[in-house]
Amino acid sequence: MKSTATLGILFAWLMAGQTSAQQGLKGEYYTGTNFERKVFTRIDPQLNFNWRDRSPAPGLAESYYSIRWTGKLLAPATGRYIFNAKVDDGIRVWVGNKKVMDSWQLNDSEHFRGSVLLEAGKFYDLRVDYFNDMLEGEIQLFWQLPNAPAPVFNGINHPGEPITAKYFFQKPDPNRLTLIKTPLKTVAAPPVAVVSTPPKVAPKKQWIIIEPKLVPAPLPAKKRVIPDTVTATIVPVRQPATDLKPSKTVILHSVQFEQSSYILLPESSAELDQVVTTLKKNPLWHIDIAGHTDNVGDPRLNLALSENRAKVVASYLTRRGISDDRIATSGYGSRRPVADNAIEHERSKNRRVEITIR
Repeated sequence: MKSTATLGILFAWLMAGQTSAQQGLKGEYYTGTNFERKVFTRIDPQLNFNWRDRSPAPGLAESYYSIRWTGKLLAPATGRYIFNAKVDDGIRVWVGNKKVMDSWQLNDSEHFRGSVLLEAGKFYDLRVDYFNDMLEGEIQLFWQLPNAPAPVFNGINHPGEPITAKYFFQKPDPNRLTLIKTPLKTVAAPPVAVVSTPPKVAPKKQWIIIEPKLVPAPLPAKKRVIPDTVTATIVPVRQPATDLKPSKTVILHSVQFEQSSYILLPESSAELDQVVTTLKKNPLWHIDIAGHTDNVGDPRLNLALSENRAKVVASYLTRRGISDDRIATSGYGSRRPVADNAIEHERSKNRRVEITIR
């Protein structure tokens, strides 16, 4: 009878574990694009978010944030799973400690995929890293079950079905819920010592983040290839930012970006800091920031690139105390060249950021 009572207690403990196993992924929300400061934590039932013109969580702005989701993923069938994601901007995904997706860069609502073999009924560690740079953020995570045909909606291939909360778990480890699979029988038996062995915990990796003091935070260049390039060589400034005057247009020669991207290079800060100092000394001045590219590549992409570069420069100034109502931005792509685009040495002069005081 003592063994029956012991097994009854064990069964009750397991059932309590099942009801307390919280479903969903733990989302840790950070300021900054590289997990600089955690400000909010919650359980998210699935990853299907579009944060256009709004903050993803209390304590976060609409731009420059990162999120890490962790938990257990239950595999309902055995075979190869295809994971698909639609993101703006970067994503990394690990399933069972295997990286199945890695696009840690600026993306404009683009699709990515990866696959992994899983066994039915097993639980796998799941981790999803995400960051948003400027403007709206978006992340959607789908999967296709083994041997299942790709779903089609309205004649268009779909990345799969959303992974819902019934496949996501938090601790306690759901593996222990499968220990008892048949009903208990009331049989007398010799006392048995029940020893609970704690699950092994893999050592945590240490992540070292090294980031220049620039906004936005340095990240790999945008995957989309735009032929426009920017040399990192510092050209002497013919019209220093300290010479700013009303109605005068000045080219910021030392303001440089990563190739085909709108991520500022470290050497840009010196001249931009001069602009900040000058504007603080003249609080009635307003500034127009204009981005320009050369004529290589898709004109539409070059136009968007020039607009984003102007916005990044504006963001740099506002984060250093210049009111955003004093700043206007615009992008012209390759429409306003100042040099011959047929010669590379001259063409590089067309890749520039200009400011005008008004």
